[in-house]
Amino acid sequence: MRQTRRPPGRRVHRRRRRNIGSGFFIFFMFLFSIVAITSVAVFMNTGRLPEFVAIPVLADVFTENNEEVVPVWGQVTDNAVEENEAGETDTNTNLANISPGQEAFSVFPFYIAENAQAYTEFQMQNPQMSAETVVWKVNAFLHLPHYSYIIINYDVNPLLVNPVFRLPYGFTPAVLLPVYAGNMELLATPATIDAFQRMRLSAQGNGLDLAVVSAYRPATRQAYLFDRQGRVDGVVARPYHSEHQTGRALDLWGPGGLLDGGGGPPSPTGIWVRENAHNYGFIVRYTEENTHITGFIHEPWHITYVSYEIAQHIINNNLSSLEEFVARYPWWALP
Repeated sequence: MRQTRRPPGRRVHRRRRRNIGSGFFIFFMFLFSIVAITSVAVFMNTGRLPEFVAIPVLADVFTENNEEVVPVWGQVTDNAVEENEAGETDTNTNLANISPGQEAFSVFPFYIAENAQAYTEFQMQNPQMSAETVVWKVNAFLHLPHYSYIIINYDVNPLLVNPVFRLPYGFTPAVLLPVYAGNMELLATPATIDAFQRMRLSAQGNGLDLAVVSAYRPATRQAYLFDRQGRVDGVVARPYHSEHQTGRALDLWGPGGLLDGGGGPPSPTGIWVRENAHNYGFIVRYTEENTHITGFIHEPWHITYVSYEIAQHIINNNLSSLEEFVARYPWWALP
């Protein structure tokens, strides 16, 4: 039988196509290698991945036009900011009982248009909740499941770290200094230390003595504590979800031990701290009243530095938590 040969040109054409495909593959792998090497180098030096390899979890959380964005609590209208700063809006008394619906949501100065659908869905899940509460809880991402791993911008004050918001992997405060802690060597941010020293002197003037038993914790220490207590959420925070890792949180010790009265009524020192911490820029972060918001048990010994102005605002406006403050006043985040 006579065999028909294929024209040699066709084989040459296929060979060329294979060579072109191989070239593209080699070029792609070359680029991938450069990105990988650069990312490793940056991470080893800074503890953070470069921005061009960051993967956003929610819109507007990472960067915008190469600038870090305060995690959405989103965009607020200029009118809303001006109304709040002028003190002309009192949502607590005038709007708290408005019926649900988009029009009801939008009357609040902290309404965020991008969250409209989330407001509606959260209201449907919680029909007894007021429109005002729906708006601020969604703004604080309390409608999301815990450990949604939202990267936060840590160059702001106040710095919100909780079961939803976590710190970037490798995070360490820029400056840490020793804080008074008896015989222990503990660290905290300079502003936290300065505020605590003034608070401690004032307590001594009232016959009370305060010492710090826990301050800054690196992620490795937090992971050890989380494992040791059985990895039960709400008792000890997971690493990168702990305020102690910010260097702005302190656990206090008074005469007789921690400030909870040994499981009974609050100790005199614990009462004094709760009634006076805001005068020095601190808040008692985890109270009996806000456990359903913060996700943590009551810890009367745990105080968090947020600045004098913000602590006063939280107390004077009877806000339940730092989550509520950040959700109602997103423009207050200070670099």
